[in-house]
Amino acid sequence: MTSAPLTTGESGDGLLLFDSDCPFCRRSVRWLLKHERSDSRLRIVGLESAISRRLGKHFQIDFASTDSIWYIANGKLSRNSDAAWRLATRLKAPWQHLEALRRVPRAWRENGYRFIGDRRHRLSFLGAGRLEGDERWLDRLTPEFCRRCGLPPSLAEEDR
Repeated sequence: MTSAPLTTGESGDGLLLFDSDCPFCRRSVRWLLKHERSDSRLRIVGLESAISRRLGKHFQIDFASTDSIWYIANGKLSRNSDAAWRLATRLKAPWQHLEALRRVPRAWRENGYRFIGDRRHRLSFLGAGRLEGDERWLDRLTPEFCRRCGLPPSLAEEDR
């Protein structure tokens, strides 16, 4: 599915939290992973996952109660249209030009994001497979992953 599969031991360099129960969202994430640059190592996780709960305590956000996308990279947390244009920087040509969305006034970007977000269940007329088994799905927080994403290593889970 992706042009740059993760190799064993590679922990990623960014994390996308999304509504993994939404077919439109799953289809969008599949598209993003398919068009990601070969040097990008985005990891994904559902808003209602144990990892999201752990990160939510750190950021003081109940991710599961939101209907947003969240992106964590370089220690920064982005939401909605800010997350979308930051994610666009990870895309290969010609898609990386979507990053220019950052130049659109934030209020306009957010209105566009909300317009689509509020209709996403109607836009998901075709199902999209679950992503929990995808190689990019993050099963646990490791110290290496936290470091690469600019998160405190204390968020890492104990070895099982």
